[in-house]
Amino acid sequence: MSTRPAGHGAPRPTTTTTTDKDLGTMRIGVIGLGVIAPFFLSAVEDDPALSLTAVCDLDTAKLTGFAPSVTTFTDHRALLSSGLVDGVVITLPNHAHAPVVADALRAGIHVCCEKPLTVTSEDAYGLMALAEASGTTLFTAFHRRYNTHVLRLAGELPDRADISHVTSRYQERIEEHTGEDRWYQDIDRCGGGCVIDNGPNALDALETVLGPLALRDATIGDVRAGVEFCAALDLVTPDGIPVAVDLDWALETGERKDITVHLKDGRVLHADMLEGFQAFKSSLDHEYAGIMAEFHHVVRDGRAEPDRGPHIVDLVEEAYAIGRVKETRLRMAAKEPVTARLVKLLFHRRTDRGMVLSPWESRCVRAGDVHELVTTTDRPAAPGDRVDHVGFLGFAEFPAGAVVERGDTVLGPRGRIGTVAGFDECHAPNHYNILIDTDRVLTAEDLDLHTTDTLTFSGGTQ
Repeated sequence: MSTRPAGHGAPRPTTTTTTDKDLGTMRIGVIGLGVIAPFFLSAVEDDPALSLTAVCDLDTAKLTGFAPSVTTFTDHRALLSSGLVDGVVITLPNHAHAPVVADALRAGIHVCCEKPLTVTSEDAYGLMALAEASGTTLFTAFHRRYNTHVLRLAGELPDRADISHVTSRYQERIEEHTGEDRWYQDIDRCGGGCVIDNGPNALDALETVLGPLALRDATIGDVRAGVEFCAALDLVTPDGIPVAVDLDWALETGERKDITVHLKDGRVLHADMLEGFQAFKSSLDHEYAGIMAEFHHVVRDGRAEPDRGPHIVDLVEEAYAIGRVKETRLRMAAKEPVTARLVKLLFHRRTDRGMVLSPWESRCVRAGDVHELVTTTDRPAAPGDRVDHVGFLGFAEFPAGAVVERGDTVLGPRGRIGTVAGFDECHAPNHYNILIDTDRVLTAEDLDLHTTDTLTFSGGTQ
């Protein structure tokens, strides 16, 4: 009789470990029977070196349909003390990983924990120390490292000096992948959104190909109740290869999960993780088989290198530390467009004006305030940068209180003028000079502006 309940996937080819050492069948328990559990259950059943002996979930409806040889529990601590398992697979909401893994390790039971290992780095390294002290194995389940296309790409990687940069996409519609498991979109239980959920698999797959990565920058976006639905991560290898990761939980149709290695001669090497797997989620079958075979291998023979789980938690935690304090949010309009009416035109230009970029990213304007609009080709970027090449558009009145900020697009009656570069305060407190990046120095006559024309400052959606 099958050890997995009906509907948990069709049988797959048998997966066996590759070592000669045989310590008998390893008894496995699964704690948490959510949307990912069926792939673990199938992998255990298809591996003759493993035997499913126990399952646990708070929802008793999920405990039906298992073979008589599988004991069911609603309390993980009862399962851990039952003597029925040598190792457990933990597939719980992210916030529950740390306490339940700790209970298992203290009970002397080997643990395979679904990624991310924990929500915080402190918990991750604490669990690794606990595993070492208790003489047990702690193994983080990153399924994409076993993907046949990822492994092929890792094997065909050219000399690293030939690589220009690497890009990766990990994109899906989250609701299609999580079913009834609503905790994914609960920040208290998940710890975030696509960065903590999709991020670990994308980052681990990249490290499988490229080796260790360090984070340089992170930007999150499309944030809903604190949970980000998209993110851009900027990383680098120790030898300086730039790596860009695009994460998305709100892809309109289908899914994209790939790695592209861009070579300096213009060629590309590509791994589409979903290529050849036609059915929804069918790529997961061989990957989760790989997880369980490797878990058994590590328990029997030890590991060749440290578990990557804590390091990936570090990268995720660093990404949030950067992204959540940034003012920038991708795909989110942060403000309404701001309008200003020209009350005086200016027509002169200078090549030695000596303005200075102020440190402020934004400035508040009050209803009725008048400020000067200045175009420049100097591209000031850092506070204190000198601005000499300028053209003057005129003075504009803001009819309502508003915020003007660096990066705003400036539109005139006949289209786009440029982008707000920042502010010069040489005439403060009378007025600001609002500096506008343009491709060439422009004045009111160049743009055929007239008094009472309206200009618009729009933050747009990034």
